[in-house]
Amino acid sequence: MGLKEVMDQLNPPCRRCPYQLGLVQTLDNPCPQCKRQGYELFKRFLKRQIGK
Repeated sequence: MGLKEVMDQLNPPCRRCPYQLGLVQTLDNPCPQCKRQGYELFKRFLKRQIGK
């Protein structure tokens, strides 16, 4: 496990997550799933926002 993964577990990025900020709409709240998957959805949301 890298330093980034450890830091995400200690200080989750949810406060700046595009879903939590209302910039991304989904049918279901992805946050519990995002935490279980090591914040992969958070990273995907960010890539989508940067791509726009």
